[in-house]
Amino acid sequence: MLTRWASQMPGAMVCGILLGCMVAQTSWSSPPTTIRNKSYKNEFDRRSPVSIGGSVAPSGRRVVTLAEDGATDATFTVQQKVVPEEETGPELSLGECIAIVVERHPHLKAVQASRAASTAGYRALMNFGTVGTLFSPDLEVRKQQAQRGLEGAAGEYQRVYNELVEDTIRLYYTAVYANQQRQIADGVVEQLEDLIEILEDIIKKAKTPDELGGLTTEKVLTVKVGLQEARQMQATAIVGRKRAMAALRQLMHVDTQTFPFRLRDKELPVMAQVAEIRREKVVELAVARRPELALAAAGVDIFRLEVYAQGRIPFRRVVPTFASGADLHARDVPQAQRGKDYRPGGIIPEMPTQLVGSKHDRVARALAYSQKAEAMYDNIRSLITLEAENAYFELELATEKVKLAKQKNDHAQELLSLARKNIPLAKTGREQIFQVEVLAAKAQADYVEAVYQHLLALAALERITAGGICPAFPGRFMEDMSTTPRPGSGN
Repeated sequence: MLTRWASQMPGAMVCGILLGCMVAQTSWSSPPTTIRNKSYKNEFDRRSPVSIGGSVAPSGRRVVTLAEDGATDATFTVQQKVVPEEETGPELSLGECIAIVVERHPHLKAVQASRAASTAGYRALMNFGTVGTLFSPDLEVRKQQAQRGLEGAAGEYQRVYNELVEDTIRLYYTAVYANQQRQIADGVVEQLEDLIEILEDIIKKAKTPDELGGLTTEKVLTVKVGLQEARQMQATAIVGRKRAMAALRQLMHVDTQTFPFRLRDKELPVMAQVAEIRREKVVELAVARRPELALAAAGVDIFRLEVYAQGRIPFRRVVPTFASGADLHARDVPQAQRGKDYRPGGIIPEMPTQLVGSKHDRVARALAYSQKAEAMYDNIRSLITLEAENAYFELELATEKVKLAKQKNDHAQELLSLARKNIPLAKTGREQIFQVEVLAAKAQADYVEAVYQHLLALAALERITAGGICPAFPGRFMEDMSTTPRPGSGN
């Protein structure tokens, strides 16, 4: 019994030796709409199907019966106005949001609990002295495996921490980005509404073709189409803000009832690069600092030590391995992608819960599994190198796009200023201001988009280098955290 127990103890401490899947970027889409009409009533029928406009609704679902005076077969409009949410509570900076995430997120708490369990198991195993070796010849090797398991647990905590920080930065600036896009859309909508009113007034009051100056109803309708497109952009930005704030609240493990808050940043910061970033340096920092590589290295040591553990027991035909007390597949292995964005897949580790056979047979089999673990380490190292190189290329592209988008935006704003000054004085072509307004708004939105992508590239680079490159985002680092509002503190 002592031999089997000692062989199982370190197994519980080797969870998390695989490389975790990368965080996928968040995308924002338009919200679903709700059926509305002049008059309607909600009816619930859990007993029989109900016919709606010639179709059958499943029993037990919410049925909306629409009423139209004097109409038996009518087409109803699906429409619900999208409005921004009212945000209340204290203003939080990026650093304060990160601090709350690190303090409250369940994933980090779970890793801490797992780490504490591994530490307790290691201490219990270390309490066995020389007498225990008489009953379990492999006890000293199991202690070394347990020590490597502690190193892996520490690496797992750091990995989760790095991912949570990147997620917080991403969602924080996504919410700010959506708010800026809404402000741009608000300006365009206001300008086009005024323009439509002016053009319709011209058509209404004009008595001769010369007074129209080439203005037609078709041109006014074109402007109205542009207005609806601007309103679509407005609605998309409003819902994007709502979704980003909801995701950020989930990450911070708070809700709007107990801890409402607002974001301190109203505009995306344009980050200036004060130090040179080279591809070689990014790869070097990633390979040297990534906790995933430390996890893999600890796993390789545990697999190698299993070879020695099997060699310590010469006469038994069935000997448990470290895997008898652990789930090697508790973490997902990255799947290969061979589409537009190429990414090779990971290698799944393999170790049965017990090895059967003579000492020579068991050692040979454990050695083969150990060699597979070494291949897994090499694969993880190559994956990290590839990810680091891609992160550098993404940053390089994002930096160039910011520069070009700013130049385009400057030209578009200058064009808009001239158009607003000259076009209203012209006798013809006054509706062309619509095209200039849309062009300027698109250039401004593209510039904000470029700044947003640059911030995401910097956040990814921080995680990929495990903090080796740490951008100084505004409000990221605070001298005093004692005044930071805490959920449940009453602040």
